Amino acid sequence: MSVNKLRRLPLAAAAMLACMGAQAGYQSPDGHFSLSGFGTLGASKSTTDDAIYNYPGQGGGSTKHGTLDPDSKIAVQGTYKFTPTVSGTTQVMTKYDAEGQYVPQISWAFAKWQVIPSLTLRAGRMGVPAFMISDFRDVGYANTPVRPPLDVYGQVPVSQFDGADASYQWELGGTSLTASVWAGTAKADYRSSITSATAGFTIERAAGFNALADLGNGWSVRAGHMKGKLSVQSDAITQLGTNAAALKTAVTNYAGLAALAGDGANAAIAAAKAATYQDAIDLADPSAVDSTFSGIGLAYDQDEWVGSLEFTKRHSKGFISSTTGWYGMLGYRINAFTPFVGLSKLKSDRRASSTPADATVLFSPAVINVSTGQRAGISAAAAAGDPALNAGLLALAGVQKQDERTVTMGVRWDATSSTAVKFQFDRISKPADSNGMFLHYDPAQPAQVAFTAQKRSISVMTLSVDFVF
Repeated sequence: MSVNKLRRLPLAAAAMLACMGAQAGYQSPDGHFSLSGFGTLGASKSTTDDAIYNYPGQGGGSTKHGTLDPDSKIAVQGTYKFTPTVSGTTQVMTKYDAEGQYVPQISWAFAKWQVIPSLTLRAGRMGVPAFMISDFRDVGYANTPVRPPLDVYGQVPVSQFDGADASYQWELGGTSLTASVWAGTAKADYRSSITSATAGFTIERAAGFNALADLGNGWSVRAGHMKGKLSVQSDAITQLGTNAAALKTAVTNYAGLAALAGDGANAAIAAAKAATYQDAIDLADPSAVDSTFSGIGLAYDQDEWVGSLEFTKRHSKGFISSTTGWYGMLGYRINAFTPFVGLSKLKSDRRASSTPADATVLFSPAVINVSTGQRAGISAAAAAGDPALNAGLLALAGVQKQDERTVTMGVRWDATSSTAVKFQFDRISKPADSNGMFLHYDPAQPAQVAFTAQKRSISVMTLSVDFVF
């Protein structure tokens, strides 16, 4: 089978074989090497074809046609102890990516030094510790629902960083405390409506801290904060900025000529239009934008009850909106079954000030006389508004319209000591003038314009099998 075909092969067969033939981990006779893994085989289906439900950044997902893509994954992790205090860990994971393929990726690759029992240093590639369950967010078996609430966990576009961290643990009364700091660079490929191809997200000079307290009796609390310089690499966004700059130059030149000719009215209109093109330039410049993310979470897991709460805030300049996300989840164990319910919400706190309130109105009718504009060296398209620029601005504006609320109900069945079967029903409601967290390939299409404009509720049903080995 060719490499390209392998990259597009659903994980169904591979995951099922791994699940059926796996043992509960492996450890070498000398104790130096250990190998383990985990995976999910998940099928999901939504009640709309107008938008695609997935993990933010994936290149496809669920519609009315059921698919295995959003949730299915498999990973293998190996650790080798060079000395009693020095070890190396590598994790390779295959899951649906931004290109719409299954390509194995190195998600973890770090060296660890246990300096003293309470102090740990690591360097290499590790998970970005942005959330309460960042270290095991991909391990479906370790979580009660099928997936972490995307209204919260979809706010950060990167999952791994290359750098270093340090953790210190101590006891205070009956509480176990762990504090950690980290720094590095985070990168990820991403697919959204801002580009018809894959975009690259990079957070440079990323740094953060986390504090975790195990309070005993099943309670734990976690708080964290991170910051960095966010950049987006996309041919479509680059071209959008280039088009806006060219139009601004043309209209500015016309304004100057009109002023020299004593045509104050047209000069003023042209100057105003040039300012709108400057807004487009500012909006489409996603280079080294200051961004922060903060979160606090509370978890309980003891006897029959399991539950969690998490509250997060994202702040960013440029076209990436500032948001607030939160969720609550509660489950109750009845023998091998755990029914659970959840509620989550994502709210856009700030849309970029340079975003036109209505890009269609801004760039549709000509505000400069076309014939005069052409004599001044402005094309009819520039005078009337560039369609590609208009579509691009609509896409950027759509990225800022992510408001939605999700009600979740489901049940988990622990079929074996290493396998869990889950059924989950999500009811996602979005207000008018919002895309929610859904993927849209072309925001200028009539169906997508209508989807964004309307208040909608979409149901998503998922059946999954999680396993560890």
